Amino acid sequence: MPTQRFLKLEEEKKRRILEAAKKEFSSYDYDKVSINRIIQESEISRGAFYTYFPDKDDLLVYLFEAEEDKAVGYFMEIMARNNGNFFQSIQEWVIEIVKIRKKQIVQDSFAMFYRSGFLKNLSLASMKSHMDRGRRDNIDVVLEAIPKDYFPKTLSEEEKGIGIQTAFSLASLSLLQSFSIEGRKEGSPEEDTKEREVFLQKILYVFQKQIQLLEKALGGIE
Repeated sequence: MPTQRFLKLEEEKKRRILEAAKKEFSSYDYDKVSINRIIQESEISRGAFYTYFPDKDDLLVYLFEAEEDKAVGYFMEIMARNNGNFFQSIQEWVIEIVKIRKKQIVQDSFAMFYRSGFLKNLSLASMKSHMDRGRRDNIDVVLEAIPKDYFPKTLSEEEKGIGIQTAFSLASLSLLQSFSIEGRKEGSPEEDTKEREVFLQKILYVFQKQIQLLEKALGGIE
């Protein structure tokens, strides 16, 4: 977790540090990420860095949390368009991100997750209690945007939350798989484009089927 000293920094300096960190984590595998490159890029001292973040894991968790907040914000815009229909929205959300995956901001975000390893992300999330609280806050925001009669009354708030988190996990896995395919195909001949697109459509099809099963299990609006 970042220290209060980091949180109180001027916004421009925080932005510089986080952009340097995101660039590093999206460019190198986790074990090869260099604190030295981050501090050189962000123009701070090594001593200053460790007054902001105890270690590399804490910095990565903070980046994960920031990326999740942005993703949920984008998802909430889609939810508003769909009048709170969660399952329809999460399918549209994944499809829209896949469509814009070539944009730099999307590439950098997924590169960071991919480079650090999705299991590393899950491990860090479970190890850091503040990350758990952040995820719970995001789930609560989504739950508040869903109509009260969307889920059966027999479901507890905890069960609804687990269902929503499961759907987001499925979405994350689908998106990471999409990025992985794009990375492996990078620099491939033009004739591979159709094959790549067909493969992505298969992933989306499987994801949609998984979401439909989850929707049925939770009894969401048809």
